[in-house]
This record gives sequence, structure tokens and C-alpha cells, in this order.
Amino acid sequence: RQLSSRTALALMLSLLAIQLPGLSPQPPTSRRALLRQAGALGAGAAGLAAAPPASFAGLLPPKQGIEKTKPADAELDDELLASKSVRDGIAALKQYRKSAISLQDQFAKDGNMNLIPVIRKEFDFSKLRDDLNVVTTVFDDQTQLTTDQRTRSIIYDLTELENAARLKKGDPERTPKKIANVQKWFVKLDKDFGDLFEYFPASALNYVPPPPPPPPPPAAEE
Repeated sequence: RQLSSRTALALMLSLLAIQLPGLSPQPPTSRRALLRQAGALGAGAAGLAAAPPASFAGLLPPKQGIEKTKPADAELDDELLASKSVRDGIAALKQYRKSAISLQDQFAKDGNMNLIPVIRKEFDFSKLRDDLNVVTTVFDDQTQLTTDQRTRSIIYDLTELENAARLKKGDPERTPKKIANVQKWFVKLDKDFGDLFEYFPASALNYVPPPPPPPPPPAAEE
């Protein structure tokens, strides 16, 4: 059954073994391990366990200055990569990217279209953030420092895209400068999705779930 936000948060804090003054230190727990422990508790707990602290805000610009891990040097957990939650998350991210490309094509044909309702319909920021957090737990802790930067960039791009797409009340037309600004964030969003996908093997990005089993044959008549 689904957990309430308060219960899920309590479980996450318990899993993280938060240190308080006077308590004996506990060994650090990786997000990868937390996702394994939380998987049986429901999607809400799993998403919270996978989330880095900065992702709760989701509106901050990506951090700079970290030592970046190249896709070729990334270490993956094959078991987690093959899990249903990660596969579903990757499929959802691919669909988000397709939706952004489709919306960009529509905007190219009509620079005055009302983008805000469409963005909010196609992109559930909370669900997108959860999917980003879950899929990146397949990487080692060092690689996650880089992929977390990618995920923050994606959320930031969408936030700035929505801000750039706003129309002034009573002024339904965008100037060429405003149109160019909206296009800029579409381009950056697609690039950041692509940069994140470079860390996943082609087999994970191209995975097609097996078809459901055929229905049982009808019972023979007596």
C-alpha cells in the first residue's frame, strides 16, 4: 500500500541513520543501498531514499566545481539496472524527452502558443524528480556526484523554460527575443537529457519489456 509522505519521510530518516550529538557513529549508507532497503516499502519510500538532499528543492541551479566522472568510467549495479523501478524510470525519462521535442516542434510553428498549460500537463515535476533520483542510484557514489548535476540541470531547465514561456497579461504575442529565449531552454533541456543518457548502456535505453503471457485457453465444455 502507498505510504503517507510523513511515514515515508520517517522511514527515509531511519534508513539514513541520522547522527545526533552523543550517539555512537553509524557507518555511512549509500543511496544505492537505501533504494534496495526501501524497495519493499513502496514507491514513495523508494523515491525518498534515492533522493539527494538538493533534489527536494529541485529549483536550484546545478552545482559547479565537482570532479566529473566520464560515462566510460561510470560503475553500474547490473542488478539494480535490471530492476523494474529503474527500467520504468528510464522509460519515463525517454518519454519526457520525446514530449519536450514534440512541444518544441509545436512552438517552432507557433511562437505565441500558450506553453504553460502544456508544460504542466506533460511534465509532472515531482514524478520527474523521483524518476531521476531512482535511475541514478544504479551508479557508484562518485559517479552520482556527476549524474546528480545532470538531474538538477534537467529540473532547472524545465523551471526556466516555464518562466521564459510566460506571457504578459493582455499581451498574447512574444517578441523575437522572447521566442529565442524559450527556444534556448528547449535546446538545453534536450542536451541535458542526452548527457544523462550517455551514462546508461544502450541495452538499458533500448530495453523493451516482454509481452504479457497469453490468456489461458477456454475451459473445455463437458
